[in-house]
Amino acid sequence: MSGRWVLVLVAAALAPRPAVAQVGTTTDIINGTVLQPGGQPLAGAVVEATSVETRITRQHVTDSRGRFRITFPDGGGRYELTARYIGMAPAHISVARRQEDDRVEATIQMELATATLTPVTVTARTGAPSDRVGAGASERSFDPEKLSRLPIDLSDLNAIAGLQPGVIGIAGTDSSATAFSVAGQRPAANAVMLDGVALGTASIPQDALRSVRVVTNAYDVARGQFWGGIVTSTTRGGTNIPQGSFTYIGQDRALSWGEATASPFGQGATQNQVSGGIGGPLVPNRLFVFAALQTRWRSQALPSLTSADALTLARLGVSPDSVAHFLSLASGSGVPMTVSGIPDDRASAATLALLRLDWQVNNVHTLTLRADGSMETQEPVRIGSLALPATGGTRRTRGGGVMVALTSAPGPFVNELRAYAARQRRDATAYLALPAALVEVSSDLPDGIHGLTTLSFGGNNGLPQWNDDRTLEIADELSWLPGTTAHRFKLGLDVIGTRMHDNETPDQLGTFFFPSLAALAAGSPSAYTRTVAPLGQTGIVWNDALYAGDTWRPVPGGVLQLTYGVRLEHVGFGGMPIYNRAVDSLFGVRTDRLPTETHVSPRIGFTWTLDGGGGHAATFLRGGAGDFHGLTPIGLYAAALGAPGLASAEQQVVCVGAAAPRPNWSLYLQDATTIPSACADTSDAVTSTSRPDVTAFEGRYRAPGARRASLALVRRLGADYWVTIEGGYARGVNQYGLRDRNLSTTPQFTLADEAGRPVYVPLGSIVPATGAVASTASRRDPAFGHVLVLESGLQSVTKQLGVTLTGATRGGRATFRAGYTFTRARDQSSFSCCAASRGFASPTTAGDPNVLDWGTSTLERRHAFVGTVSVAMTRAFELDAIARLTSGVPFTPIAGSDINGDGARNDRAFVFDPATAADTAVAAAMRMLLARAPSSIAGCLRSQLGRIAARNSCTGPWQPSLDLQLNWRPQWPSADRRLTLSLVTINLLGGLDEWLHGVSGLHGWGYAVAPDPVLLAVTGFDPASARFHYTVNGHFGSVASASGGVSVPLQIGLRGRYTLGPGRVRARPATAPSRPRTARAVPSLPTNPVTAILQLRDSLHCTPEQVAALTAIADSVDAQDRATADSMLVMVRAGAQADSATLAGALEPLVAAARERARAALARAREVLTPDQWAKIAGPDE
Repeated sequence: MSGRWVLVLVAAALAPRPAVAQVGTTTDIINGTVLQPGGQPLAGAVVEATSVETRITRQHVTDSRGRFRITFPDGGGRYELTARYIGMAPAHISVARRQEDDRVEATIQMELATATLTPVTVTARTGAPSDRVGAGASERSFDPEKLSRLPIDLSDLNAIAGLQPGVIGIAGTDSSATAFSVAGQRPAANAVMLDGVALGTASIPQDALRSVRVVTNAYDVARGQFWGGIVTSTTRGGTNIPQGSFTYIGQDRALSWGEATASPFGQGATQNQVSGGIGGPLVPNRLFVFAALQTRWRSQALPSLTSADALTLARLGVSPDSVAHFLSLASGSGVPMTVSGIPDDRASAATLALLRLDWQVNNVHTLTLRADGSMETQEPVRIGSLALPATGGTRRTRGGGVMVALTSAPGPFVNELRAYAARQRRDATAYLALPAALVEVSSDLPDGIHGLTTLSFGGNNGLPQWNDDRTLEIADELSWLPGTTAHRFKLGLDVIGTRMHDNETPDQLGTFFFPSLAALAAGSPSAYTRTVAPLGQTGIVWNDALYAGDTWRPVPGGVLQLTYGVRLEHVGFGGMPIYNRAVDSLFGVRTDRLPTETHVSPRIGFTWTLDGGGGHAATFLRGGAGDFHGLTPIGLYAAALGAPGLASAEQQVVCVGAAAPRPNWSLYLQDATTIPSACADTSDAVTSTSRPDVTAFEGRYRAPGARRASLALVRRLGADYWVTIEGGYARGVNQYGLRDRNLSTTPQFTLADEAGRPVYVPLGSIVPATGAVASTASRRDPAFGHVLVLESGLQSVTKQLGVTLTGATRGGRATFRAGYTFTRARDQSSFSCCAASRGFASPTTAGDPNVLDWGTSTLERRHAFVGTVSVAMTRAFELDAIARLTSGVPFTPIAGSDINGDGARNDRAFVFDPATAADTAVAAAMRMLLARAPSSIAGCLRSQLGRIAARNSCTGPWQPSLDLQLNWRPQWPSADRRLTLSLVTINLLGGLDEWLHGVSGLHGWGYAVAPDPVLLAVTGFDPASARFHYTVNGHFGSVASASGGVSVPLQIGLRGRYTLGPGRVRARPATAPSRPRTARAVPSLPTNPVTAILQLRDSLHCTPEQVAALTAIADSVDAQDRATADSMLVMVRAGAQADSATLAGALEPLVAAARERARAALARAREVLTPDQWAKIAGPDE
């Protein structure tokens, strides 16, 4: 703790009062020089800068060198500058932040008062189509206004990330949020930021979004605590002009199409979402406010075993007769089939809120206060497709936070301080406080396939769960721009403290396993397990960073830019768990020590303009390399706090064979304390044990990270297209995984017919009738259960090559972005978070589970295409689409039970060769599977006949998706294209899949699906021959049962959006012809001045009659300008061989006529406006 506060004091001493953090994220810096008519610097000139987006104005007086510096927190990147000096005419220029820069440079030339100047626009040289990329970085900026015209959930930042090539989206469930993977790295490798600080929920009101940026490679040392990707976004603030937007999103299951819509397994969802945000000035140019609120209600028919029809059951691999028998037995046991109050639909309600205040204290300091909150309820959750409704529960999430930011710009320094305090609570509770009951069922299906499924009733072994996490983040960054600003040095500090109070332990109420319906009828389980867990423990983890860096332009004009620096990162912990002397002496594990470390991360990145820094630069080379240090998931700390191996902490109960207690459901219903916490007391039991579990960190544990490098060539093709070719390499280091220190890895015997697979329990510890394995016999010390140690010696390697093409058709009717990414990712475990037992089982094993084999990453998608397109069909109608195509999901053929005796169901299946298998039933079933499985699945199995399957050796089918959104912006005078009405398709390809192939032959188009990985199920064990008996799953590799057999039908949704305040300054209508794109210089036509006046109609308080009159004038000018542009294009092409002077002389009369039209239109507009309105835009007459 003392080291942490030393860092804080160092930063405080270096920072001016007051202080900043991560300037490059949200703050624009405008540097410039004002020159006298003779070219000498002009001191004492007053320079005013006005943000084009917010209309907020700031000013600065030039120093003795004629220099000025103005900072804009959240300024938007485009500004109008005006310089005034007594005796000289005001000079006006427009500037825009160059796309790869962290600042804006401007030079203002003053002239004597007698000179009349035309406003000048100073723009960046044309660059790659991105926003503030930063030297070497790979990122893409998304405009929420444009995103609202795409078929995507704008409030889900994780979903937006999936639009970037190289990013793979991971769909959410009713118990997990959406996520994403970058470069094959785990989802825990990513960071989601809002206004420069971490955001826990990854959701905000969509009308509060100002910008979203997805970063896949970043070499700025200010960006840290990730080793995958970053989604960084900013919220809208109030401006000098009241403005906002309101959005409605709706869909109804009645507007769905498909053969399966009569069943809850094929019905669509009904959703209504209302959101809005509005802001404006409380005190103009001083105090601003913005508030946003979003509420969403969603319901979907509840799929469960009781609502499945015969066709659905066949897809799930179970016969209706077996289900009917199961329902009869479950009902007879006395366990409730359903619970009063369970809704017929799976429903959720979510509310998001945000309030922001911005106070410009003076020209040096700006203070921002932001409050955000969220609340969500879901009911029911965790009801499987092959489970009874009573097995579910409810989930509630509540959270919120307050952020304070102070931006200061004294002299040559820019400083920003941010502090954010947040709390997040999640509670998930089961309907029934009962053990879960899992019944394995084998069915002969009508198509001749033998299906294997697991039906469930009773309670839920994933509930209860709860989290109560509190976070405090303090970030500060000091920037110094000396001299002519070739350098921008920065020093920063980031401190994040998280207090956790969690309990995500699975199986807290126990699970009974029945090997068959006959065993269920007899009330004879093959096994019983339970994890007895106390109340969650509390701890605090600190992640601190101190960094120093520089952005340097060694060549004038910005031809070459470098960013480099180093981060010093430290991890500490408060509230250590209890010391267990026995665990220390037996296994060499200290339970009272959680990892602390200090890590140094150097980075360097560059952007090089290969064809110079002129106004038509077309080729860029960018890249970089660096070390990235991430965060250990909070859930893993919580797991260690809850399992120190003491009798008062987490304990594992494992009962196999006769030791498994016979369930007494009626007694459990009356008193949950009677649920067994020990095995039955029988002398002939294979095993009877109740043992404390241990989860601890290895002493040398280090937080995960990666060493990454990238190189990209960006090239403009012609005038309308950009192509980017980028290669990337990432070596994951210190990747976390779990090993069981209490597992005796000396084989007790081997399975001769499974390539010598080792088994770590003696023959007598396996129940012959069921094949159930008592893992107690594999313990080094039977007094303890699993002793899971979190280690960080794992690695991963990812190689990527991507090509992206961006452009627009001539005339601007269509714009598009298409990207292809080839990824080769290998790792030793793809486990991300959070239960330790699941992390141990995640990698799968062919023998010793403590030896983690290399294999294809579960998160690899070898080939991935993603594209967006926008087509202006008419001036009012626009069609937008998102298309994706990814290669299949890697998966491992597994056996459905514990084979090697390590206590985890993570054993890879042995792929029996039909020609040599000793079991004729297995041989016949394998022969049928190889003949009927899809070619890729059959090929995977054939390549491994006679061997234990390799990790992630099979791949599912390619997964395409396509969704459309038709947008209509009516041109009513009162609406002025502020209103957008949209029709949205949901799972368009899924609907086509069902239409073309039928419900029983779905190919998995549309939504992502995971193939069935279970190849074998254990049915018994022969101790004489030391051989397991198996049944082959005829549905192995099938996607028909993916997503629990739920098929999402084609749906049509409706969206509406209305914006308030000044309209955006838009380009010429897409239907107008494009500017001549020839090698010759073509004079530009003057801008329509009446269009600019219409953008100010709200601030001018124009009446509807005035708006109609001004619109008529503007449309008339536009029509004549289009005709002039056509004539100019014809003349340029016809005079291709003429000299420039001759051609310019021919074009000049057309340009002069256009100028006269603009002046005449302005005069007509003046007649429409009142004198007061005219004075606001033209100033008082002299």
